[in-house]
Amino acid sequence: MQIYINTIIEHRDKELKMISIERVLWISKNLDTVVVISIDQKEKYPFPQFKKYSAIIELLTTPFSVKLDIDPYTNMNNPSREYLEKYKKIRDEKWDLIKDYVEMEPYIYEEKNLIELVKEIRRETGKRSKRIYSILREYWIGGKTINSLLPNYSNSGGRGKSKNKSEKKMGRPSKKTTFFGPKVKGVNVVEDDKTIFELAIKQFYKGKNTTLKGTYKEMRAQYYISGYKKLNGELVPTLLPDEEAPTYRQFLYWYKSTYGYKYQLTNNIGERQYQLTGRPIIGNSQNKATGPGDIFEIDATIGDIYLVSEIDRSRIIGRPVIYIVKDAYSRLVVGVYVGLEGPSWLAAMMALENTTTNKKLYCRQLGIEIEEENWPSSQLPKKIKADRGEFESINADKIVDSFGIQIINTPPYRADLKGIVERHFRILNDRIKLHWVPGIVHKDFKVRGGKDYRLDAKLTLKAFEKIIVLTILEHNTTIINGYSLEKEMISAAILPTPLNIWNWGYKHRSGVLKQVTSDEIRLNLMPTGKASVTGEGVVFNKMRYSSSKAINEGWFEKGRNKRWSESVLYDPRDVKHIYIGGEKFNLTERDEAFKGFRLEEVQEQQFIMEANIQGSATSQRQLEVDTNSKIKKIIDQEIKNSNGYLTGLESKSERLSKIKINRKAEKNHIRENEKWSDTLENNQKNNQVFVENIKDFRSKTEKDQDESDYLLNLIMSEDKEGEK
Repeated sequence: MQIYINTIIEHRDKELKMISIERVLWISKNLDTVVVISIDQKEKYPFPQFKKYSAIIELLTTPFSVKLDIDPYTNMNNPSREYLEKYKKIRDEKWDLIKDYVEMEPYIYEEKNLIELVKEIRRETGKRSKRIYSILREYWIGGKTINSLLPNYSNSGGRGKSKNKSEKKMGRPSKKTTFFGPKVKGVNVVEDDKTIFELAIKQFYKGKNTTLKGTYKEMRAQYYISGYKKLNGELVPTLLPDEEAPTYRQFLYWYKSTYGYKYQLTNNIGERQYQLTGRPIIGNSQNKATGPGDIFEIDATIGDIYLVSEIDRSRIIGRPVIYIVKDAYSRLVVGVYVGLEGPSWLAAMMALENTTTNKKLYCRQLGIEIEEENWPSSQLPKKIKADRGEFESINADKIVDSFGIQIINTPPYRADLKGIVERHFRILNDRIKLHWVPGIVHKDFKVRGGKDYRLDAKLTLKAFEKIIVLTILEHNTTIINGYSLEKEMISAAILPTPLNIWNWGYKHRSGVLKQVTSDEIRLNLMPTGKASVTGEGVVFNKMRYSSSKAINEGWFEKGRNKRWSESVLYDPRDVKHIYIGGEKFNLTERDEAFKGFRLEEVQEQQFIMEANIQGSATSQRQLEVDTNSKIKKIIDQEIKNSNGYLTGLESKSERLSKIKINRKAEKNHIRENEKWSDTLENNQKNNQVFVENIKDFRSKTEKDQDESDYLLNLIMSEDKEGEK
C-alpha cells in the first residue's frame, strides 16, 4: 500500500460511518512523516497536521480508513474555458499573495512558522491575516493547484480601486523645483506610469540597438503628450511639461530595480551570446533531483528512419517523431510517444499521458508481454523540465493549474540542461542503426549520387514503436556508467541500473510522485475539436460516431432536421472513440474499418481517396455523357417506332379505355417468351444423368423414395401444364 501527494483518505468510526476526509499535502523523503489537512469542511478553520507515514499505512489495512479514488475538487481543477476566463484575474491575485511561500515545505506547515509567514505576507501586501489564512486553506484543500483558488460565487467581492497620484511629491526635489519653487515640483511614479515604462522597454529598447536615454525620449513623445500641432504639413505631438511627466531619473531607477544587471547584459550582447559567454558557470545543480518523480525530463527527436503506411504498405509516410520522458533521479524512461505529430504540444501531451499508463497493459497492446515490476512507473512528477516551445503554450497551463506540476523551461541554446534525455536519443539512434533497419537514413543520404534510403522503407509506425519500447526495456535494466550512487545505495549494494535506482528511491526517497487516474489525465490533456451532429451520427474528421446516450435522447433524429456542433475530446492515436461531455462515443458500423488506426493514417487514407475521386472526375463525367447519349438514342428510336403505329383513327378516350386489355395481352406475350418449357427437352444429356441418379434412390428408405418420386412427378406435371 502506497500513498502519494493529493491522496484522499476517508476515516470511519466503528459503524463505518465517515468521521473525516483528509488530503495528503506532503510526504518526507524518508517516508517517515506526512502532512494532511481536513477537506470535509466539518472543521471551520482546518490547519495542516503532521502524522506518521507508517501509522496511516497501518490504518489503511483496516476497514476504518480507505483511499478514495474520486477527488471532490477535480471539477474545480478542470474548469470550463468561459469560467476560467471570467475568474482568472481573481485566481491570479490570490496566487500572487502566496506563491512565494507555499513551496516552503514542510516549514510552512508548522503552526508557529505559519503564523510568522502570514504576518510577513500581511506586512508586504497589507492584506488581513484572516484573508491570507483563507487563501492558503483554499490552496491546500483544493489539491495545491492554482485552479483551486478559483472563487466561489458566494464569496466574490467588489473590485479594488486604482490608486490616484499622490498630492505630496516623493523623493528629493529637482534643481528646477529648487530654483522655480513648488509650482514645478514634478509627479510621483504610480502604477499607470510603470505600465507605460514596461511598454516602452518592450517597444523601444528590448532587442533594439539603442540606449535607455533614447528609449525615454521615444516614450515621452508617444505616451506623455497633451495633443498635436501641425508642423510643415505634418502632425507632431506636443509634449507634456516636464513637471507633469516622470523624469529620466525616475525611469532609470524603475528600470534598474525591475530588471537588474542580467537583463541589461542580455539586451546588450544578445541571448545567444549570453548563454555562450555571459551566463554563470554553475551547471544544473539547482535542479538536481532528490528522488523518483522530483523531475521528469521530456524532449523530442526525429527518428533516422523512413516508415510505410499501415493502411497501404506501398506508401512511404516519412520519418517518425519520438518523445521520451525520463526520470532525472533514476534515469528510468517513464513515458514514450512514437507518431507522426511534429514536436508540438499534442505529441508532448501523448508522452505525458503515457507516463501515467500501466506499462504492462501498454506493452500488451504492442504484443510485448512484461510484468508490472519490469516497468513500474505510472505517476506524475513534481516538476517537468522541457523545451520552451511546447510547454510555454496556453495548453501547458492545464498541467500547472490542474495537477500542480511545476514547469522548468530550459533556456534556448542550452540543450545541456536536458542532458539526460538528450544522451538517450543518441544511444537510441545508434542502437537502431546497429541492426541496419530498412529505411534508415545514413550519412551519404544527401550526397550527390548517394542511395535514396527512403525507397527501402519497410516498417510501419506500430512496428517501429515496438522496437523503441524494446530498447527502452533494455535501457531500464542496463548499468549506468558514471552514476553517482548515494551512500545508502552503496551500503545496500545497489547495482546502478535505472530500474534498481527507481525501486530503491521509491522506498527511501519517494514522496513527490502523484497518482492520477487515466480519465483525469486524458480529459485534461486531450486535444479538443468540433464535431457536427447529423442524421448519420456525430461527424468528426469525416468519421461518424454514436453512443447509447445520443440514441436514447434522439440526437440523430434532431440532426436530420437541423445540425449543430459539439465540443469533443479525442485521442489522435486511436480514432475509435471520441468524448463529448464525459460520454464516450464509438465509431458507427459504416466507419468501423478505421478502428485501431491513428488519426494521421486515417487522414492520409481520406486524402488519397479524395484525390483518386477527383482524378477520376473526368472519366466519370464522360461515362455519364456516353450513357445519356445511348439512352437518348434508344428513346429517339422508340418514339419513331411508336409513331409509325399511330393511325389517328382512334380517339384518346378509346386508347385509354383499352389499357387493361392491352396490359393483359402484353403480360401473356411476355409469359410465352419467358416460360421454361424447354428445360428438360433441350438438355437430353442432363436428363439422362438425372435418370441415372433416380436409380440411386432405390437404396433409400421407402419414405425417402416416395418423397423423391413425388418431387419428380411434380416437376414433370408442371412442365406439361406449361405446354398446354
